[in-house]
Amino acid sequence: MKESVFRGVGNALVFLTIYLVFVGAASAQVGTISGKVLDENGEPLPGANVTIVGTMRGASANAEGAYSFRVEAGTYTVRATFIGYASQTKEVTVVAGETVTVDFTLAESAVEFGESLVVVGSRSARTATETPVPVDVISAQTLELSGQLELNQTLTYVAPSYTANHQTIADGTDHINPASLRGLAPDQVLVLVNGKRRHPVALVHVNGTFGRGSVAVDLNSIPQSSIERVEVLRDGAAALYGSDAIAGVINLVLKEQTQKLQMDVTTGVTGEGDGEQVEVSANYGFNLGDRGFFNVTAQYLDRGRTNRSDPYQGPIFFTDRAQDDAEIARRGLTRRDFSMKTGQAAAEFGALFFNSAYSITENAELYAFGGLSFRNGMATGFYRRPIQEARVVYEIYPNGFLPEIHTKINDRAFTAGLRGNKNGWDVDLSFTNGRNSFKFNIENSNNASMGAASPTTFDAGTLHFEQWIGNLDIVRPLNVEGVNSMNLAFGSEFRVENYQIVAGEFASYSLGNGGDVPGVDFDTTSTGSPKAAGSQVFPGFQPANEVDRYRNSISVYANLETEVNDWFLIDLAGRFENYSDFGSRVTGKIASRLEIMEDVALRAALSTGFRAPSLHQVWFNNISTQFVIDPATNELFGAQVLTANNLSNVTKAFGIPNLTEETSVNVSAGFTARPHPKLSLTTDFYYITIDNRIVLTSRFSSSNPTFAEILKPFEPFGVSRAQFFANVVDTRTRGLDVVAAYFTPIGSGRLDVTLAANFTKTEVTAVNIPETTIRKFEEANGRPPTASELQDIRNTLFNREERNRLEDALPREKGNLTVRYSQGPWSFLVRAAYFGDVKYKPTNPANDETFSAKTLFDLDLGYEFLNGVRLSVGASNLFNTFPDKHQKAANYSNGNFPYSRRVTQFGINGGFYYGRLQFRL
Repeated sequence: MKESVFRGVGNALVFLTIYLVFVGAASAQVGTISGKVLDENGEPLPGANVTIVGTMRGASANAEGAYSFRVEAGTYTVRATFIGYASQTKEVTVVAGETVTVDFTLAESAVEFGESLVVVGSRSARTATETPVPVDVISAQTLELSGQLELNQTLTYVAPSYTANHQTIADGTDHINPASLRGLAPDQVLVLVNGKRRHPVALVHVNGTFGRGSVAVDLNSIPQSSIERVEVLRDGAAALYGSDAIAGVINLVLKEQTQKLQMDVTTGVTGEGDGEQVEVSANYGFNLGDRGFFNVTAQYLDRGRTNRSDPYQGPIFFTDRAQDDAEIARRGLTRRDFSMKTGQAAAEFGALFFNSAYSITENAELYAFGGLSFRNGMATGFYRRPIQEARVVYEIYPNGFLPEIHTKINDRAFTAGLRGNKNGWDVDLSFTNGRNSFKFNIENSNNASMGAASPTTFDAGTLHFEQWIGNLDIVRPLNVEGVNSMNLAFGSEFRVENYQIVAGEFASYSLGNGGDVPGVDFDTTSTGSPKAAGSQVFPGFQPANEVDRYRNSISVYANLETEVNDWFLIDLAGRFENYSDFGSRVTGKIASRLEIMEDVALRAALSTGFRAPSLHQVWFNNISTQFVIDPATNELFGAQVLTANNLSNVTKAFGIPNLTEETSVNVSAGFTARPHPKLSLTTDFYYITIDNRIVLTSRFSSSNPTFAEILKPFEPFGVSRAQFFANVVDTRTRGLDVVAAYFTPIGSGRLDVTLAANFTKTEVTAVNIPETTIRKFEEANGRPPTASELQDIRNTLFNREERNRLEDALPREKGNLTVRYSQGPWSFLVRAAYFGDVKYKPTNPANDETFSAKTLFDLDLGYEFLNGVRLSVGASNLFNTFPDKHQKAANYSNGNFPYSRRVTQFGINGGFYYGRLQFRL
C-alpha cells in the first residue's frame, strides 16, 4: 500500500515537472549570457556563481573563470558572487538568438561571512548578508585550515553556535558524535546536502551523554574534502524545510570544480603520544563535454584511540586494600592493568562521494550526487574485575577483562534530479535515498551465565534506517508593478522511512544455554544466584526486540518573497505536513530585512516549527547494561535497564502515552553592517520555546513494588530498571550570535581577522506528568497522588541529571578569534577558541561540580615550495589544554573518570599536532 502510494505521487510529480519544463506554454525565444569572472589581478575565480537577481537561474565559472547560460529574451540584473570577494551586479539585455558578453571583476572583501551565494534561507539567489535570517558561510579553505580531520569537530572550532565532541564509555555514541546548534538537541537541526534532506543514522543515543534520547545525522560520514562550503542557517526553518529545523539548517554544498586535482595527506598525534591519525583524501573533477561536469572525492582516515583513565584504585580481587595489593603483585600486575580506557574511540573510515550535472536541453539539466562510507570502530566499556563474580568467567579471564565494542557503520546516499526553467518557471524534481546500518560486535567479553562454555566474541545485532524522499520545488518570479521583485515558491515532499532492529546471536543475550527454559542449566555465583546473562558491556538484541517498521509523510509548502524596494524585503512561508503515525502539523514563518542606511540593515523573523518523533524513538527497545551510582555508597554499579518501545504493554503499564510531535516558536532579530569596505558585522538575538520535547526518561526502579510487578517478566535477565521515550519537557532557549570579519592588505600579503561568539542559555520550564501516568498511580494506590508524590513522579520521569543535560552540559558561551595572513608562498593562521564553563549536576547535589572556562589555541604554518605543492605543520590545542579534572570522589570513580563523561566542553584528547602535504594540480 505504502509503495503504491509512493509510486503514484512520484509519477504525478514527474508528469507535472515534464509538463512545466518541456511542454509549458508556447516556447519563448532565447539568448545566451556568457563571460568571465576574474579577480583584480586578472586571475580566474573558478566556482564563482553568476545568477539572475531574484532567481536561482545562472551558472558557475569553470577553471578559466568562464561561464555561460541561456535565458529568454529580455532585460535582467545579473550578479557575480564568490567567497571572500565583494559581489558585483550588472544590467544586461538579451536578444533572441544572440550571445551577450558580461565580464565581472571582483574585489577582495572581508572573509566569507557575507559575499557568497547561499542556498538556505531564501528560495531566491541571495548572499548571506541579504537574507532576512542569519546564515554563516564556511569555505573549503577554512575547513582545510582547521587542524581537525572530521567535519563535526571542525565546525565546533569555526562555528561558535555549533558544538560536537567525541564521547566515551557510551556504547554506540562513542562512534557517532551528538552535536548541537544554538544549544539545542542533535535532532533539532536539519542537515541538507546540496539543498536536499540528509538521512539520520540508525543509532539512538541512550546512554548518559549530552543528546541522550536523540537521533541525528552523522556529519562525520561526509568527507571534508568533498565540500565546497558549509552554510549554517541559524534560525527556525520548519515552514521552509519541514520537521527537525527548529534550531536551524546546515547545508553542505559539494564541490563542482573540474580539471583540477586536489590531494591531501595528513598525519598527527596527540600531546599524550596516542590517538595517532593518518588521513589521505583526493578530489578531482572533469568536464562532460561542454554540457556538464563530474566531481569525485575519496577519503581514508585511520584514527587511533586515546586513553585518559588513571590507575584503578578500587577493589580488584578483595575488598581489603592490603590483601588486594598483595594479590595484584603476586600475579605480576599493577593497578594500571585494571584501568578503563576513557577517551576517543578508534576508527577506520573510508568514503567515496560524487557530484555531477549534465544539460540535456537548452533549459534543463539532469543532476546527481551522493556517496558511500564505512566506519569500523572500537571502544571499550567498564573493566570487569575479578571481584565481580556475577560478570566474570574465571576459567576464561582469571584477571577479569576489558570488554570491547566493535562497530561496523555503513552509510550510503544518492540523489538524482531534473531541473530547468521555461517561460519564467524554475522547476526542480528530485528523488533521494539514504541508508545507514550500525552493527554491534562484542569482543574480549563473556556471557557469564554460560560459564566456561561462553564464547568471547558475539554478534550483538544490527540497527538499520532507510529513507526515500521525493521533492518537487517550483519558483516563479512575478512581475508586480510597484515592487522591485516578487518570487512565489511552492512545492511538495513525500517521504517514506523504515527502521529495523535485527537480533544478535543467541549467546549474546541468553541466560545460560537456554534462557529460562525449565531444566536448562546456567552458571551461578557462590550464593547460588544466576550469573549475568548476555555479552558483557552490551547484551545483544533479542528476537523479542526485532522490529521492521515503516511510516510515510507528505507535505506541501508555499513561500512568497517580496523585495518591495531597494531597502525593504519581506518573506512569508507556510507548510502543511502529515505523518501516517501521528497526524498533521501546520507551520508558518514571516521574516523581513530593512536597510536603514547604506550598508546597515535590520532583520527579524517569527516562525513556528515542529519535530516529528523519529521511528527510532517510537520503536527502539532493548536490555542494556548501564552503570549508575548507588546512593547509599556513592559507588558505580552495573544495572540491567529495559528500554521498552513506545507502544509496548510495559510502556502503557507505566502510563506513558503515545509519542507526538515537539512544537516550537522561534523569534530572532538582529542587524548587519559594513561600516568600512573591509569590515562586516552581524549580531542576532534569538528566543526559542519548545513544548512537549521528547526525552528518554529517568530510570524507573524495581525497588518500587508497583514497578517490580510490571518488570517481573524480565527478572531472568537481571532487569531492575526501565526507561521510556516520552513528551514530558518544555524548554526556553535565549541567545546571541555575534560575527565580525575584517581584512586588509599588508605589504604584498593579505590579513584576515574573524571574531565570532555565541551566548546561549536553555532552561527547562516545565516537566509535564502525563494524565495516564497519574491514573496508573491512582489505580495502584486507590487514591490521587499527594503534592509530594507528584514531585517524586516528576523526578522519576525527568530527574536532576537529565535536566542538567539540557541546561548545563554544553558551554553557554563560545567564541573564537582567527587571524590568517598569507604572502606569496607563505601562509599563517592562529586561532584562539574560548569555551565557557560547564556544570555537572547529578541526582545527588553533594556531587555537583563546575568545570571552568578554557581558551585553546590553534596554529597552522604553510609554505608552497613547488607550484601547487604545499607543506603545512600545525597544532589544534597548541598548549595541550585539558578540561578540569573531577574533584568529587563519586565522579572520579576510583580513577575511571579523571575527566567528566557526562558534560563536555571540547573533549579530553588534549593537543593534536600534525603535518599536512597538499597537492593542487
